[in-house]
Amino acid sequence: MEFIVLVLGLGLLAGLVVRKKGDNTMDTLSKGCGCIIFIIIILLIFYTYQASINANP
Repeated sequence: MEFIVLVLGLGLLAGLVVRKKGDNTMDTLSKGCGCIIFIIIILLIFYTYQASINANP
């Protein structure tokens, strides 16, 4: 339960950075969660790229 609240809180904080003026809370939260998912995907791609470089000397 606490994890869900933490994820929603982080999504809301990230959404506050990228939101437009006049957006409601749900718009802000959806933009924030989208931003967090995008960052996680980029980090996973970077991690797998680095792991593949280090695996083949």
